[in-house]
Amino acid sequence: MTKSKQTPSSSGTREALLLAGERLIAENGIDAVSLRQINTAAGQRNSSAAHYHFGSKEALVRAIFDYRMERVNRNRQSRLETICQQSDKQPQPRQLVETLVCPITEEIVNSEGGSFYIRFLAQAIGHPQTNANKFSENLLADAANIAFKLLQEAVPKIPRLILGQRFGLMWEMIIHALADRERGSELQARSQHIDQDLFVSNLIDTATGCLVAPVTASTLTRLGKE
Repeated sequence: MTKSKQTPSSSGTREALLLAGERLIAENGIDAVSLRQINTAAGQRNSSAAHYHFGSKEALVRAIFDYRMERVNRNRQSRLETICQQSDKQPQPRQLVETLVCPITEEIVNSEGGSFYIRFLAQAIGHPQTNANKFSENLLADAANIAFKLLQEAVPKIPRLILGQRFGLMWEMIIHALADRERGSELQARSQHIDQDLFVSNLIDTATGCLVAPVTASTLTRLGKE
């Protein structure tokens, strides 16, 4: 069976649906948004346009994730290559965290709908039926896995199981911190008049601290019982 080609018109429609879906989910959550609402927000007269392009809401959510992550992941890979080529020395933990965080913040600031992107991510990772890790298997794996392996080499005294758990906790913290800032929460840095660069730099410091903090005797004892 011959695969149909996307015309410029259908490609534009698909992108409009992706951006509309991203915005609505960012603002309202996954469960509160229907494909019909996404069609309307994207300015589509054809009420089945979203179903035609994606088939289901779950597939649309994944497509939104992929739409952003392809560009973010390329940026991460480029940054990792740069720091590995700059010196014969082992990359430091903060450098590695920076290579993972800055491509996200650049997407937020520089791309269309970037503010909705990070808020969409926060909704997606918090949804019980959405597995963001599954979504990222292909697009995120290369850069994240390389960074994690380099991180293991940089902090060899931290057990892999502990470091892996911290890595996951770090991501949740980063995504929700950036999303809350974009929402303009009174509890976040924007209301405290901290500029973007300072906020991101401090976030990277905090995330790095989460990864490299000494493992206590209590945790090591419990680890030994696993």
